[in-house]
Amino acid sequence: MKVLVATDGSDAALDAATRALDLLRAGAEIALVTVIPGYEDPMETAGGIEGPDVTEKEAEQEYEHAVEEGRAALDRTSAALHADTDVRLVPAEDDPGHALVKLAHDEQTDLIVIGAGDKGFFKRLFSGSTSDYVVHHAPCPVLVIRHDH
Repeated sequence: MKVLVATDGSDAALDAATRALDLLRAGAEIALVTVIPGYEDPMETAGGIEGPDVTEKEAEQEYEHAVEEGRAALDRTSAALHADTDVRLVPAEDDPGHALVKLAHDEQTDLIVIGAGDKGFFKRLFSGSTSDYVVHHAPCPVLVIRHDH
């Protein structure tokens, strides 16, 4: 069984990952994944006389910061799991939900595990959530583990 465990290093993600391991049968192949924003080339969005919004150096620094945060999230979750996992940092061109669904499709994943915190009705209404997107678009079953503070 191939299982994709999504994490952003938050308490909700840690709770989901550790609780899911208790439910999974031994021998499951676990891919621990965090999605970060992809590198944005400032020249791609440069337009008109103004030029790009950020310099190449600023874009590189933003990407390096995202990589550091992503690795920290993976390290934090991996340490909490105490299990053999395939750890992956996935740059995304768009929404993290899209990247997770695409990865699950490409890898022929059998199950996606994702945590969900309570954003509140209005935040969910206007911003949606990664877990909502994954539940509605995943090519496989999705285990959403709710984390209440």
